[in-house]
Amino acid sequence: MNALPVLMVSALLLSACMHHDSKPIEFYRLTADVGLKPPPPAPIPEGMIGLGPIHIPDYLNRPQMMVGLSEHQFKLAEHHRWAERLDQNIALALFKALPAQLGSDHLVRYPWPQQQAVDYQISIDIVEFHVGANGQSRLIAQWAIKHKGQTVIDKRSEYQAAASTSDYNSMVAAQSQCLSQLGQEIAAALRHSP
Repeated sequence: MNALPVLMVSALLLSACMHHDSKPIEFYRLTADVGLKPPPPAPIPEGMIGLGPIHIPDYLNRPQMMVGLSEHQFKLAEHHRWAERLDQNIALALFKALPAQLGSDHLVRYPWPQQQAVDYQISIDIVEFHVGANGQSRLIAQWAIKHKGQTVIDKRSEYQAAASTSDYNSMVAAQSQCLSQLGQEIAAALRHSP
């Protein structure tokens, strides 16, 4: 008897069993309104505010969540994925949270229509954004605000929040907390912009 067909059938059956018993994929989204307090009464900038572009590093530009194992080693959480592109999720979360912080809904997301006049533009470069081996979420962002094309603020901010090394809901909650702090800092800077 030829062993090759038997091995092929066995491999197919084993593959089917493994696929049937595999863990389902879970999907997550960030928010940017975690624990925010009402903004202090302060003048808000007049005119339209443009949010974007927002850039993320290539190591984060994938559906799977990224978890740090050490300073130089990461793992992809194959069964824990973002529900949408991470840069789009970050942009949408901030777009939803900033109007309440600014007291204004004069906000458009990048890319806005060419005919749309934007008085203030917020650009963000995410430098680092993941949960590390110590169970801490860390966000480092370089962000800038331009007023009518001129840079009025250019700043690097860093935030940390306690997360987990195994609970992905806690990880996303901590990352959302960091993103909320970034949004709050940007809103405060906008309220005091010329």
